[in-house]
Amino acid sequence: MVSTLSYDNQILNHKRETKELAKRLLSDEIYHWLNKRGYYPESYVLPPCFQVIKHPETPKKYYSINRKGQYNPELTECIRVHFPKTEYTDRSFGLIHPKIHNDIAYHIAFNWDEIVDAMIPETSQVISYTFSIPINSKTPGRIGLLRTGRLIYEFIEMVDNHIASIAYKYKYIIKADIKNFYPSIYTHSIAWAIHGKCYIRNGNRTNYSLIGNLLDKLFQNANDGCTNGIPIGPVVSDIVAEIIASAVDKELTNKLKDNNIEYQAVRFKDDYRILVNSESHAKKIIKLLQSSLKEYNLELSDEKTKVSLLPNGLFREWVSKYHIIHPKKQKKYSWNEFRELYLSVIEIDKQCPGTGVIDRFLADMINTKGNLKTTLSEYNLERVISMLIMLGTLRIKSFPKVMAILESMLNSFGKNQKKQIVEYLDQYLYSLSNDEDRNKYLISWISYFIVSNDLKSEIKFKPSFQDIITKTVYNNKNNIFNQISDFQLFIGCKKISQKVSMIEHLAIFNPPSINP
Repeated sequence: MVSTLSYDNQILNHKRETKELAKRLLSDEIYHWLNKRGYYPESYVLPPCFQVIKHPETPKKYYSINRKGQYNPELTECIRVHFPKTEYTDRSFGLIHPKIHNDIAYHIAFNWDEIVDAMIPETSQVISYTFSIPINSKTPGRIGLLRTGRLIYEFIEMVDNHIASIAYKYKYIIKADIKNFYPSIYTHSIAWAIHGKCYIRNGNRTNYSLIGNLLDKLFQNANDGCTNGIPIGPVVSDIVAEIIASAVDKELTNKLKDNNIEYQAVRFKDDYRILVNSESHAKKIIKLLQSSLKEYNLELSDEKTKVSLLPNGLFREWVSKYHIIHPKKQKKYSWNEFRELYLSVIEIDKQCPGTGVIDRFLADMINTKGNLKTTLSEYNLERVISMLIMLGTLRIKSFPKVMAILESMLNSFGKNQKKQIVEYLDQYLYSLSNDEDRNKYLISWISYFIVSNDLKSEIKFKPSFQDIITKTVYNNKNNIFNQISDFQLFIGCKKISQKVSMIEHLAIFNPPSINP
């Protein structure tokens, strides 16, 4: 028997509400939001100086289908932004040529109903918690302000609340992940997912009246003509990835129906959670998911696929461990309390790598002004700076938040304390610059800190960076697609710092919830 849950169920309500809200969005507003708010990756990837401050005022296309039905947008290359995942591996984000990106945004926006139907297919029983444009039931028909408004926080809420509320009906939970999702996407599969593989292959591969073929060609030409991989970062990529994942979900739904398996399945981007009643059914579902992914030239990640006997695997392990060492937030921490909690967090991070425990700790250790909730003095200042930066190197994604806290500390200190911070960063920047290619992510954030806080003249080390991102930040001069007059993609470090602090940019007070 397949899963037959009523429409009153929280998970199915989520799908219905998301689709209704999405359909109410206006095409013009989608186009402008994708070009302005959705162009750059999430806030932790690049400093706040990278913002779209100029793009076409009215929707337009740069590339059209010619009279012969041919479509030949300009062949371009992405600018790569490398984000270190581990000591030896990187995650590569991509900045799409603005004209190509504009046309992708245009075709998505003005084929919106078809796009939404592909992202949220009626026939899929896998409920997705991925919707790349922020929507909110309190403001129907309008796009929200926070880019992550209905993404990672909704997924956490789903795991902790929605899935937990029905888990008693099942015995096992499957956790599965698509292997190298964005880099593995075959651009031709965009059209397969929207229009059907058989239809596209049956004489419609170059029919550019179809939105899927237009997007296929644009994503190819965003990436020097390559058909394998789409850039990570832009929201248009998130939308296309969701369309393909939803097509996989439809395949999986049909296979599970044919096999008469009872289940409940949810997904966030490339991350599946599936509840079942037997270990044999769990193993069968994994095989069926592998088969469904192959239909779109994708694979399941072996190392991230796991079957657990409930309640194991239902809740995040790091949450319980953190709650034990820090059951309640305090207004102030003694130096000893701060240090011992810090060491405990490092231990939890070793046991549960890649989780949000360091982000949670940083949020809990600062007050509403962004200052640490422990007394700082000449006795411990240098140690605190060192400890914070070490946290940022343990979890690279947290490094910008560490810099944001240092910025708040800088603004509240006297001259002598400021000098200590500057001297420390001067030495650290020098050591990182010995291997710019490997350290350019850290360099770009330190450079932003230095330039935006008008400290460049106090830095003894005078680097000459080669990478386009680090050079743009440190020299405070745009090198990102700067020859295209319709677009301005850089606002300047000092100018943006007067409008938004690093803490505000990074939403440091909104980390993943830890309520059990």
